[in-house]
Amino acid sequence: MQPSEIDRLPYYEYEYTILIYNDLVKERNDKESQTYEKERDKYNIGSMQKGMQKNMNQYKVPSMSSLKMPKF
Repeated sequence: MQPSEIDRLPYYEYEYTILIYNDLVKERNDKESQTYEKERDKYNIGSMQKGMQKNMNQYKVPSMSSLKMPKF
């Protein structure tokens, strides 16, 4: 349904259409969150991220030398 078609609907149909779309979005969000949780549990993403952070903390970032701007 195009936005212009939604604008031309009577109020009760507009409200009903919006409710249907809201329900569809909620269902999709629930499915996606369940899928994400399954994948997170399957690959144990949380511990992978913690391990990567530990490894990154081992490396030191080189410091920048101080640069002096020329005076005019």
